[in-house]
Parts: sequence; structure tokens; C-alpha cells
Amino acid sequence: MRTGDHVLAMVNDLHVIFGKGPGGLAVPNDVEGHAPMWKKKSIFWDLPYWKELEVRSSIDVMHVTKNLCVNLLGFLGVYGKTKDTPEAREDLQRLHEKDGMPPKQYEGPASYALTKEEKEIFFECLLSMKVPTGFSSNIKGIINMPEKKFQNLKSHDCHVIMTQLLPVALRGLLPENVRLAIVKLCAFLNAISQKVIDPEIIPRLRSDVAQCLVSFELVFPPSFFNFMTHVLVHLVDEIVILGPVFLHNMFPFERFMGVLKKYVRNRARPEGSISMGHQTVDVIGFCVDFIPGLKKIGLPKSRYEGRLTGKGTLGGGNSIICRDGYSWSEAHYTVLQNSTLVTPYVDEHKNSLRSKHPEQCDDWITCEHIRTFSSWLETRLRGDTTVCDELYSLSRGPSSTVLTYKGYEINGNTFYTIAQDQKSTNQNSGVRFDAATERGNDTYYGYIMDIWELDYGHDFKVPSFKCKWVNLSGGGVQVDPQYGITTVDLNNLGYTDEPFVLANDVAQVIYVKDMSTRPWKRKDKEANTSYDEPKRHIVLSGKRDIVGVEGKTDMSEDYEKFHEIPPFKVKADPSILINDEDYPWLRRNKQMTQAKKK
Repeated sequence: MRTGDHVLAMVNDLHVIFGKGPGGLAVPNDVEGHAPMWKKKSIFWDLPYWKELEVRSSIDVMHVTKNLCVNLLGFLGVYGKTKDTPEAREDLQRLHEKDGMPPKQYEGPASYALTKEEKEIFFECLLSMKVPTGFSSNIKGIINMPEKKFQNLKSHDCHVIMTQLLPVALRGLLPENVRLAIVKLCAFLNAISQKVIDPEIIPRLRSDVAQCLVSFELVFPPSFFNFMTHVLVHLVDEIVILGPVFLHNMFPFERFMGVLKKYVRNRARPEGSISMGHQTVDVIGFCVDFIPGLKKIGLPKSRYEGRLTGKGTLGGGNSIICRDGYSWSEAHYTVLQNSTLVTPYVDEHKNSLRSKHPEQCDDWITCEHIRTFSSWLETRLRGDTTVCDELYSLSRGPSSTVLTYKGYEINGNTFYTIAQDQKSTNQNSGVRFDAATERGNDTYYGYIMDIWELDYGHDFKVPSFKCKWVNLSGGGVQVDPQYGITTVDLNNLGYTDEPFVLANDVAQVIYVKDMSTRPWKRKDKEANTSYDEPKRHIVLSGKRDIVGVEGKTDMSEDYEKFHEIPPFKVKADPSILINDEDYPWLRRNKQMTQAKKK
């Protein structure tokens, strides 16, 4: 790697007069006839510390991801004009001329291009996707179903496609070795996009991106490899120096440019308009923050208020009298079970049961504890003036009048009931609950049926979700050993005796159809029936949205409360698998299987 002193010495004596008119002076080629690496000396070299910087110009990961996405989708045949042209095949032939391969080995369907049937499945999967509020743009708006093409892709759309959606949509499509290389690249981009990157995985990330590029060289024609593909190998070294990608990404700057553009009132003087608009906002902010007793007039209440602590959004907080005493008791017990104030009394009650029923087993003690604990706690603390108000309110139990909602915002997430989800363009009903059990930590997946807000009096309300949970055993939850993808069977439900969970303790997930588990169509079955639906769904993590919440950033302590589950993880080296094939750039069916290299 060149040092700052070395680069400064290369540009220090450059003298260029730009232009083709009289006096124009170009930079001459070197002694070997190569074009010069630099054509001018940047003014930044006048800064005394510039040559000491390890990174003087960071890589724009946002636009690298966008250009890489558009390039890859073009070769898959789902964006713009096809890149699988005769010229590309000729380039591939010239690349392998030294291997003495006959010209016919460069003819035929490409292994990296989706077939017509695969495009049907690919876009059917994308069309069925519904993402949470604030996750991305509506997927239906960026796909053209009649032409089976992507359209109107923005930078963030490309980021979501490459880090989340593409491996899911490609599930079961393309030859396995080609698909493995693409998924590994997406897993690499997902890993470097995280808020926290473990330094111990840096060597693995370097190896992963190298394996991906080697695999692509064996499959794609030379036209696939442009400058944007090359700079991927430098991203990890840059992360070691500058930190995670989000610290030096272009997204915040692009958003702020959108804010500045709105200040323009006089199009003939855009710079002055931006300056005056920014100055006006600063003055108003100063007045609001530092003038005591200032009351806002005509300004609406911030819609972000309560997004972290919890507030109902849809349904209007309808009050209903809970006539289902069993569900009411389950919800109340869930609140008691998760309260640190109540924890000391749990052991006391269990010990009391064991002393009264020494002949009973632990399972019977647990069931009896769940059934009688709330009434025992109320009797135990009745008349006790030493306990705090919150504990005393918990012991008395909530009101039988329950507030119900169709939507609820808490921890920066927007949650819906499954009934509301079916009417919405978003999917906000999927939840994940991490529980500590005797076997260790278990992760439960489910979806919300009802949203309750229990009223314990004195402005003390506890939101809870009534959910249906997927069985952890019996094929309910599985992890793909090759891709690390978690899949669930939403019809394999269990744990009906524990439906409630505190709204503050769940993370949001997305369920996407796993098209590889869809049954083969039969002639005696009609299309678009439940028979054609995939048997399993892929689990992806949702995204918390705290933009606009006062005093909170995405580095706040409570922001990292839930650990995101990696959507996919590939341990195998796809370049080794692809190198075992004679013609990895061609798609071979069973009748055209070629002998493997020995």
C-alpha cells in the first residue's frame, strides 16, 4: 500500500493547464507509455495532515452496492437489457482460448441467467412480499410483472435487495453453485452493513469477498467486472480503519440534501435560499430550546412521541369488558412473571406449595403455581404498607375493562394484528421472542392475534400481545445447514396455554414464502389455490425506525436491545465447487451432464 508521502511525491510536481485551446498542457505518459495515474494535484494536499491520513477518500458503499445490484440483476436477466449477449460470449471464449476448449462449449443457456420458468417463481416470490413499516419501499412498486423486470430502483431499494431479499427470492433457482456464490456475496454485504462488527470476523470477511469474486470470474463473462466490482476487496481494510460502514455511508448526506432542496424558494438563487432557510431553522431551534416558558402555537404534537415507550395507533383504544376470565388471568400472570418487583415472591409461593404438598412432583407445583399465584399474591400483600405503589397495583390485578388496538408502536417498531395485516400493504404482525429456559436460550416465532393494554390504575398500563406461536419441534422451526436460513411452518402451531407476551419483550420479524417448498403443480389441481402455497416461510429480521425520536440515535443503549438474527450465512467456498465443473458458465440439465474434472 502506498503511503501518503509516496503519493504526495507522485503528484507534487504535476503542472497541468486544462483545455484544448492555446496554452493547454496535458500530463505526458510515463517512460513505458502508460497513461498517468493522476492528472492534477488536489488542493487537499495543502493541508499539513493530509499525507498522514490512512484513508484520504473513502469508498462510497451506497453507490457501490447500487451499481453492483444493477449489474448483477442485468446478468440474471431481470433488469434492463440482457447482458448475456453474443459479444459477452466472445469475450468469454477469448478468456479461455488457452484452455483449448471447442467453440460449442460457449453456446447454450448461461448458468447465471434465469430461465422463463425461474423468472415466474422469482417475481411471484417478490410480489407476495410485504415488509414492515419503514423497512423499504413497497416491493410491488419496483417490479414489472408483465415484463418480469425490476424498475425504478433507488439506492435504498438496491441495498435491501442485496442484503435481504435477493437470496430469499433465488431460493431453489439457478444452479446450486452459482446461487451459493450470490448468496455469499449478499451475506458479506449484510455483515458489513451492521451497526456493530466483531473484529474477530474481519479475516473471515476478507476471505468471503475473495471467494465470491473468484467464483464470479469462473462463471460470469469479463463484462461483469467493472470498477465497482473491484473495490469490494478494499471494503474490509477500510472498515478496519474507519469503522462500520454506517459511519461513512452516503445515506445521511443524501437525505440531508433533500432537506436543503426544500429550502429553495427562488430557483434563480438556490444557494442563497438554502443559506437563509438553514439559518431560519437554526434561529427557531434556538428560541424553542433556550427561551424559558415559550409555548408552541399552531404546531401539531409530534407523531414520534411515544414510539419507544409505547402507544396505540390503530383501533382507537376500544374499551371492552373481558368476559374471557381465562385469557384475562393468562395476561395478568404474564405481567407478574416478567416483573422484577414480583420475582422474590415467586420462590416464596413455590416453597409454600412444596411444604403443603410434599408428595407432588415439580410439574404439578409449576401448574398449581401458575393457577393460584395471582390470588395468593393479592392476599399476601393486602394491607402491607411497606411495598411500593407499583407492586401493590400489580398484586390487585388489572381492570376487567381492557383497551384493545389493531396497531401499536413500541421500541421503534410498528406492530399490527394479523387481521389488520391482511388489509394493509405492510407486514407488521410477525414477532420473535427470546426466552431463557433450562435448556438455554430458545427463540420463539409467531404472529399477533390481539393487542391488549392492561390498566392497573394510577396511569399504570402494560401493553401485551396475544400471539400464536410456532412449535420449536416437529419441523416447526428449522435452520438450513447450507445457507443458515431460518424457516418456519406457520401451520405447525403450539403453546396454546401461553399465548401472551409483553409488547416490550418482542422483536419484529418478516415471514417470506419459501418457494422451494411449494408442491409441484398437478393437472387435476387448479392454479392459485391453497394447494400451490409453499409449506414453509423464511424468517427475516425487521428494522427499527427511531428517526425523529427526540434524544435518540441508532447508537443509544436501548436501540441495541434485540440482537438481529443474520438472514443467511454461507460457510462453504463456492469457488472450489465451481472449479470442479468443466463449463461452469453453461447450464447443464440431467441429459447434458458433463464429467467432472479429476
